[in-house]
Amino acid sequence: MRIKKLRLAVVRNFFCPSIARLLLLLLLNASSWQAYGQSTTAQMITLHFKNAPIENVLMEIQKQTPYRFMFNDKILRDANHVTLDIEQQAIDLVLAQVFRGQPLTYSIRDKTIVVSYKKQENGKRLKGKVVSINGGTPIEGASVAVNGQVLTTTDRNGSFVLENSDNGRLSISSMGYNSYEGNISLLFSENSIIRLTEKNYVFDSIDIVSTGYQQLSKERATGSFDYLSGKLYNEQVRTNVLDGIQYIANGVSLNNRINANGQLSVRGLSTIEGPKDPLIIVDNFPYNGNISNLNPNDVESITVLKDAAASSIWGAKAGNGVIVITTKKGKYGQHFKMDLTQNTTVSDKPNLFYLPNISSSDFIDVEEMLFANGYRFSDTASADHTPFSPVYETLFQKKNGNITASEAMARINTYRNHDVRNDFEKYFYKKGINQQYALSATGGSEKHNYALSGSYDRDIDNLNGQFNRATLKTLNSFKPSKQLEISVGLNYNHSENIQGRPSYGSIITTNGQIPPYTMLTDASGKSIPLYKDYRQGYIDTLGNGLLQDWHYYPLTDYKYSHITNTVEDIVTNLGLRYQVYKDLSIQGLYQYEMQSTDAKSLYDENSYFVRNLVNSFSQINYSNGSVTKIIPQGQILDKSLTKMYANQARIQLNYNHGFSKGALSLLAGGEIRQIHTASNSYRTYGYNDNILTSTNVDLANTYPNLVQGYTDFIPSGTGFSDNLNRMVSVFANGSYVYLGKYTLSSSVRRDASNIFGVATNNKWKPLWSTGLSWDLSQENFYHLLWMPKLKLRVTYGYSGNIDPSISAVTQLTYASTSPYTNTPYSRITQFSNPDLRWEKIGTYNLGLDFQLTGGILSGSIDYYHKKGSDLYGPYLLDRTTGLSVSNITKNVASMASNGMDLLLNSIVINHKFKWLINLNVNYNKDKILDYYGTNYNTGGLGITGEKGKPVYSLYSYKWAGLDGQTGDPLGYLNGTISKDYTAIINAGTQSQNLQYNGSVMPTFFGTIGNTFSYKDFGLDVRCTFQAGYYFMSSSINYNNLYASSQGHSDFSKRWQKPGDERYTDVPSMIYPANSSRDAFYNGSDALVEKGGNLRLQYINLNHSWQNIRIRKGMIRSIRLYCVANNLGILWRENKKKIDPDYQNSVIPPARNYSMGFQFTL
Repeated sequence: MRIKKLRLAVVRNFFCPSIARLLLLLLLNASSWQAYGQSTTAQMITLHFKNAPIENVLMEIQKQTPYRFMFNDKILRDANHVTLDIEQQAIDLVLAQVFRGQPLTYSIRDKTIVVSYKKQENGKRLKGKVVSINGGTPIEGASVAVNGQVLTTTDRNGSFVLENSDNGRLSISSMGYNSYEGNISLLFSENSIIRLTEKNYVFDSIDIVSTGYQQLSKERATGSFDYLSGKLYNEQVRTNVLDGIQYIANGVSLNNRINANGQLSVRGLSTIEGPKDPLIIVDNFPYNGNISNLNPNDVESITVLKDAAASSIWGAKAGNGVIVITTKKGKYGQHFKMDLTQNTTVSDKPNLFYLPNISSSDFIDVEEMLFANGYRFSDTASADHTPFSPVYETLFQKKNGNITASEAMARINTYRNHDVRNDFEKYFYKKGINQQYALSATGGSEKHNYALSGSYDRDIDNLNGQFNRATLKTLNSFKPSKQLEISVGLNYNHSENIQGRPSYGSIITTNGQIPPYTMLTDASGKSIPLYKDYRQGYIDTLGNGLLQDWHYYPLTDYKYSHITNTVEDIVTNLGLRYQVYKDLSIQGLYQYEMQSTDAKSLYDENSYFVRNLVNSFSQINYSNGSVTKIIPQGQILDKSLTKMYANQARIQLNYNHGFSKGALSLLAGGEIRQIHTASNSYRTYGYNDNILTSTNVDLANTYPNLVQGYTDFIPSGTGFSDNLNRMVSVFANGSYVYLGKYTLSSSVRRDASNIFGVATNNKWKPLWSTGLSWDLSQENFYHLLWMPKLKLRVTYGYSGNIDPSISAVTQLTYASTSPYTNTPYSRITQFSNPDLRWEKIGTYNLGLDFQLTGGILSGSIDYYHKKGSDLYGPYLLDRTTGLSVSNITKNVASMASNGMDLLLNSIVINHKFKWLINLNVNYNKDKILDYYGTNYNTGGLGITGEKGKPVYSLYSYKWAGLDGQTGDPLGYLNGTISKDYTAIINAGTQSQNLQYNGSVMPTFFGTIGNTFSYKDFGLDVRCTFQAGYYFMSSSINYNNLYASSQGHSDFSKRWQKPGDERYTDVPSMIYPANSSRDAFYNGSDALVEKGGNLRLQYINLNHSWQNIRIRKGMIRSIRLYCVANNLGILWRENKKKIDPDYQNSVIPPARNYSMGFQFTL
């Protein structure tokens, strides 16, 4: 009944509202399309001509429109024949194609189109020929432009003639081919044939770069960026929009060692203690919600802004780099297009035996040794009644004469042959499955375009945890007049997380980890208890049967805990753009976002959580056998609600003007931003989810704990928080292109925030950048025909970083009620810090873009230097201030980094069989310039703080091997071999007494992608590599083994007799454990490993069909694909078979396999 009810609730609460909203928005969009389409349908034109006289084309246009042509017959005799394939396009777009490359021009007067000759100028008559690089096939109909103006097209032989053109920039483009650009004087210094590479078989060209504020042509961009096309992005199947971006983007990395959740970085670190995540922009504005809300199928492209010239327009939040996500949009004059995508991904079970756990038999040997030494015998009299392991309880029973020695041995031998990981694999872990469905439609008319998309994801992970997500996105743009454009958009996302079964390592006791031999069932498969908080004999008899069952059953307990997290995110956009006159426009943008996060934890009365809490506060009267339950029976409901409201508005002036020798582009504006986050939480006791009732409890008084006897309040689970951040910004950006080869760019921005200090100079932060590019290939002295493109870029500027969690004023946090005064009490969480200000990151970048003839090799190389100043860091306080802390965060730290980015694209084979290579190679090394406080014993997981060394550095104790007689580890103290571990550790506070191993973050990293294609088949293979870094491997720690059951497989490799030191570095086992001895060994150079690795990340096999005719129309394309991901390490530098990309206690992701299709109509 419970499962059935839960399913009905999911359908009612998740699917029904989503479907209702989807239908409503579909109807609204359909109405807008129909209404707007009625005003434009009359002027939409369809033409299909091949090498036809232009007069025939003009007559057909007259038939389909109210327009009439006026011309002289003699004029049309001089016109070129026309080839057109046009479906439902507006009159102005059609005329532009009809007269492209003609010696004629036209003008529109009311409904009359007058055709006349173009004006002629004196000049040089030049001829050329355009062919395919693959076989030299002539290309007919290619557009030939000079200085951006199309003058003619090629004939059936690929030939063209340019009249009056002896200087300027030549551009040649044709559908299905990559464009060519070159200098006319260089091209026609001798008769040259221009060869175009086919688009289907080469890399996606970058024509436009999106910064979130403007669309820049690649010629105007002086900064460093990386562009990810939709084709490259879709080589992987992903649930979250940024999953796997580090495998395809240049300069982007993901580090799972310094952050177990994965630290995404652009060009390494830019800060020490500040936020390290890059800024995420989605369609013009920073995205404030959970990035997992977004539908990956909506992504058109991604641009990574890497240097100050590219990212400084975003000012005080761009110091860690900027990732600009552009979603799919409709286009004016575009005929209807619909995409249907579906895929299914199956994930293998994780390999639990990857973790180097101590074997059950070895662990039992340790327990028998500890028992023989009387370890923890005093706990039998403890008021906490802490539990013992099953083997320990067996040994106690044997010691007390409750069982015989043979019975104890038989029971213990049963444990020796059992590994709890097998139980987890059998009962908890299954294959995961993810299903994605996405539908999108785009189109447009002369005055209206639209985009509508929806998706549904259903993800069941390896532990039966569920993630369901529905998204809906709509965007409409209108041109009610030539000067005005209006855009209206709405994004709706609804997701639900439902917790599944417990993962390996998540079940713990008050003593630490569960023993490796723990059994979840008996021989018959029946669930058996695990003594989690209290000793077996104690809770078996406590209360004489008056209490609820106090046993914890790990196999079934999760079934009585229902934990869900529901996120609803709504983003609305409004955009206005008014063309004041030809070169000047004014633009206004507004975005509102509301994200609601509703967390619900419902614990049934049969759950251990409820039974433990009810029993702990129960009061037993043994004289009459009654029990007073201070906490009532029933369910316990924990709920929390967090709402985030974000308002962002921008007004912007855009100016673009072309001169005879150059072009000027300017923008300036201001924006305001407010983010308000409020949350509350509460707990309800005696709850009944069926009839929605609850029971009051006394939260104002204290009650004794039944086990320990101390008094405490009943947990209320109540909490409130409220946070408001405001920002105001003014900005300007400009670029000037001179002679098409020299570009100067500059930007300036000033941000202010309410979280910074008293002085105006601290509230406001001015940031700026400037850049220069030089297209050498356009110079008259440039004669490298084998390298038709060579461009030099140099930029310098500043961007910023901000931590919204800190402020310049004193902050108080009110905690729970004091048991002594029965009133709320507060604590100071942040002390007054009036000089607090923004972090500032300066970046110098020198770049070179190049391309060889025919595009057989192209790419870029960038060198950069970053320096972060005014960075957040600890500042030592005067102890006489009387504060409870020794330091506060101030702008007192600094760091620097140097790096290089290399991007290479190569066409290795370009025949029927194609082979392309994409190579990203990145180098980055940072160092601390100024920082107070050092901590060398981080194991590579924390900030060391040593000046001149990387932020995350690995230091280790110098290793001298093992003592041949005792197996004790040996180190160095003042240059002498020593076993004074306490002194060695104390001396380890100085770097000169330690071994510096290197950076924890890879200094070299990159990816290499191979694309193979034959006819309609394609194969993409992507590998990643990392090098130049170190990590500390895990090993046995005897103190942790004895105290909290944390064992390690290295136990079996330990020193046991003289001579073993020649084969092992694992110290001998001693009793009692020496924590300093363990700390020395676990932090020693003996455990340091190199992290270099090469892994096969994914393989994508696909097949496409184009232009499939069906009875009532045509399918543009069908694409089938199979993707295998996380395929494993091909080579690693360490000999222990450790995956260096993950922390020692983390299991690397399992392989997953996807199959899917995409229909385009």
